[in-house]
Amino acid sequence: MQKFTPDNYQKGFLMDEELMGGISEDREVPGTYQAFIVRHTTGETVGFRRFENLFEAIRTLNDVERAWEFTPVSKCGSGNCGAGNCGRKCGAGKPEAREEEACGTDGACPAP
Repeated sequence: MQKFTPDNYQKGFLMDEELMGGISEDREVPGTYQAFIVRHTTGETVGFRRFENLFEAIRTLNDVERAWEFTPVSKCGSGNCGAGNCGRKCGAGKPEAREEEACGTDGACPAP
């Protein structure tokens, strides 16, 4: 079972065969977080709660007893590209991407 950490909660979801859990910062109330669990096969919200503390949101989802697997949103973005995790140049799969663009040293892909 994999869990959320302060370093990975923005980079993916906790998923199993039935449910998906995630945490996002509330854009309307900066400094607060929304933890949610949805049934990814139907889109039904199973649970939702706001937290004033990121660590409480992480702990709450991590305490849900499921066979969670952390599923990253993107294997190639979020600073991973420059580390060689893409196995190709940044944006190579996008039609508008220029093939000669290489990943930046900070892992960010250059702007189109």
